[in-house]
Amino acid sequence: MKKQQSPPAEPLLFVDAIEEGRASLLLDEDAFTVPASLLPAGARAGSWLSLSLRVVPAPPSRADAIRKKLARDDDGGPIKL
Repeated sequence: MKKQQSPPAEPLLFVDAIEEGRASLLLDEDAFTVPASLLPAGARAGSWLSLSLRVVPAPPSRADAIRKKLARDDDGGPIKL
């Protein structure tokens, strides 16, 4: 009988500092910065955070909508400035 694997534990990040809108985070020996606006409410220097990420579908492209609108509004004549 195959043993069921438990889901991987969520990594823990340490908030080392928050300065000028940037948060310095530590993940084991790796250090990196992110916009402080990404932190959950109440997070401050010295806080521990659990990290949870998931893959999601790509958001719809605004460029496609803009191209469709421009094509729909184009009468085929010369460009008017």
